[in-house]
Amino acid sequence: MIKLNDKNLSEEFKRIYHGRGLEGEYKSVTIDSIDNILLVQFFDDEKEEIIEFLKEYIKTSRHDTLIVKNRINNEIKAIIGDIPKNAVAIENGFKFKLNFYNQNIGYFGDTKNVRMYVESIAKDKKILNLFSYTCGFSLYAKRGGASKIINMDMSKNAISIGMKNHSLNGYDMKNILFWPHNILKSFAKIRKNAPYDVIIIDPPTFQTNFIAKNDYLKIIKRLDSFCDKNSVVIACLNSTDYDENFLKDLVENNSNLRFLEKIENPSEYENGSLKSLVFSFG
Repeated sequence: MIKLNDKNLSEEFKRIYHGRGLEGEYKSVTIDSIDNILLVQFFDDEKEEIIEFLKEYIKTSRHDTLIVKNRINNEIKAIIGDIPKNAVAIENGFKFKLNFYNQNIGYFGDTKNVRMYVESIAKDKKILNLFSYTCGFSLYAKRGGASKIINMDMSKNAISIGMKNHSLNGYDMKNILFWPHNILKSFAKIRKNAPYDVIIIDPPTFQTNFIAKNDYLKIIKRLDSFCDKNSVVIACLNSTDYDENFLKDLVENNSNLRFLEKIENPSEYENGSLKSLVFSFG
C-alpha cells in the first residue's frame, strides 16, 4: 500500500504522495494535505483500496475532509466532510485561492522552489511572468521587492484569481499589471515594454492555442529582444516527454542566453517531471 510522506503536517500545503513518474499500480495517484483537507487525485481509473485506506487514515490524522477528484472526467466528490467554497493553499505565509471544481485547483506545489528563487532575485527588478496562471510568482516577486511585475496569461479566469490572490495577501496592485492575452499574439506589446530584468516562462504542457513542443520555441526566439545583457530567464517545462537537455538546448540554440543553474524540485516531487532552468547572458 502507499506510504505517505506525512511527517510534520501543518496548515501548509504538502504533497504527501506523488505517484506520477513512478512505476507500479499507483503511478497515476497524488495525495495532498491542505490544512484539514485530504485531496486525492486519480489521473487514471479510481482505486477503491486507496479511498478505503484514506478513510481509515483520516481517523487519526489532522484532517476532517476527504475529497476525491478524477482528472479524466473532472468529477469530484467529498467522501468525508464537504467540498469547501473558500479554501486556500498556504505556502510560506502566502494564501492561494482554490477551486476544487476546476481541472487545476489553482495551485501547483512543485514550483515552490522556483517561487522562492524569484523572491531571492526580485529586488528592484522589472519582471515579466509569462503563463502566470494564478500569479504565484508575482506574489513572491512583490515580497522580494520587485519594482514592476507584468503577469500575462490567456485565461481571464486565472488572471482574475491572480488578482484576488494579491488582495487576499494584502498587496495593492501598484506597479503590478495583469494582462489576459494570448502570449503568442502579443509579442509586439511585450517588446514595447522591454527590457525585463527577469523573465519567467512556465507554460502548460498542453493548452488550447499552446502546445509546448511547437510553441515554446516561438517565445525562445524572441527572448533576445525582450532582454538586455543583465537579464535572467527562468524557463520551466513540466512534461514526461521532454528531458532537461531538451529545454537547455532549446534555449541555448535559439537565443544568446546560456545555462546558469538548475532549480531543484521540492523533495516530495523528486520523481516529478518539472524542469526549471535558469539562463543569463553571462
